[in-house]
Amino acid sequence: MKIFACKDLTGKTIGGWKVGNLMASSDKTAKYALFYEVRNDSESAIMKVLNYDMCHNGLLDGTHDRASLIAREASAFHFESSLAKECTGNHMGNVIRYIDSADVELPDYYIKTVSYIVYEMSEGKIGDFLTFSSKTDFVVDLGMLVEKLKSLHQVTKGVRQLHSKFIAHHNITPQSVEVFDANSLSKVGGLQKSRTHQELLHSPVSSRLFDGDYTFAPPEAFFNYKMLEDMSTYYQIDNYMLGNLIVYYLSMMNLTTLISNKCPYSLCYWASKGADYNDVLPAIMAAFNQSIEEIKSSICVEELREPIAQIIEGLCHPVPERRGYPGRFNKPLANADLQRVLSKLDVLYNKAQLILYARKK
Repeated sequence: MKIFACKDLTGKTIGGWKVGNLMASSDKTAKYALFYEVRNDSESAIMKVLNYDMCHNGLLDGTHDRASLIAREASAFHFESSLAKECTGNHMGNVIRYIDSADVELPDYYIKTVSYIVYEMSEGKIGDFLTFSSKTDFVVDLGMLVEKLKSLHQVTKGVRQLHSKFIAHHNITPQSVEVFDANSLSKVGGLQKSRTHQELLHSPVSSRLFDGDYTFAPPEAFFNYKMLEDMSTYYQIDNYMLGNLIVYYLSMMNLTTLISNKCPYSLCYWASKGADYNDVLPAIMAAFNQSIEEIKSSICVEELREPIAQIIEGLCHPVPERRGYPGRFNKPLANADLQRVLSKLDVLYNKAQLILYARKK
């Protein structure tokens, strides 16, 4: 008898879906999931399946015994399913579309349960589509910038749509941006780390403030620094990660890494020594300012450097309470509304298009 049904679905029909090949995933925050290509009579899609093998046999992290780890991952998986279903039909055109979910049991396996969520099939992650040149051809560079600003506007719209329903994505990285329609449409995916305090949809309790991809995490996440109100904390993590995504789009650099490398000690080292965030904040602030100047040099259009840098500075300020719009820092929840960032990105996208058109004439 085979042990885990979840690892042997290819060729089977699950919930009306014909299951194809197992897909590789480089998402470091989805290590307890498997991904299959699936198809029904009308469309192809992707089936995300809870990896019971990893739950039963993966290394323990020192904070959970085996039973509590299995319970944690099962709870998180079903929360994602409920969350994805909640997003459907709520005018969230820039959030990946949920299609189906269920738990089924297959005979002839020791662990029979297959827990799955079906999402629309994208053409890939944004990292597969972003291109960077050696800056020898201004028109080529500018054309790339136009497309990147368009995608960033769409991603920001998706994050704002989540925030409008009191959902914080909590893990905005290149691995969570799905690309559709031959790279003309970007949507926010990767909802597995999302947080919400909706009355009927409450996030599973986490032992840490942040459990997403630390490569793109805000500095305060390393120190478990929280604001007074939980959702404000989560929204400001989203703001930082969105700004860091802008940095990655433009330069393939990572703001968190830049800051850490410019500090006297790395963020990880300071956090491991029990440092208080407020004590190391002056050094982080200095490293942040240096990093912003370095990032500017990667923006090929001089007249767009300051406006783009200002967006990044506003979203990524090392003091979470100061992220957002000038003059509104006394209302942290208001900073979750990304409409002003959307407007700025729209203006920059149109301006870059006009410059490109003029240069091509």
